[in-house]
Amino acid sequence: MKDVPELFAALTMALEDLHGVTVEGQQADLSPDMQAALLSSVRDGVRKISRVILDISATLP
Repeated sequence: MKDVPELFAALTMALEDLHGVTVEGQQADLSPDMQAALLSSVRDGVRKISRVILDISATLP
């Protein structure tokens, strides 16, 4: 298992990725298909963030 600093780095990367997706989703001219794809990406990103948070929690006393 990764150590806590590595997990926080992974959490930072996941949050940054999710930020990029949500910024892209703010565009007014997105097609419904693109909006749905971005929403799917947000869901996947939130799941990844949740897993990393659980991994961090598991390493703490």
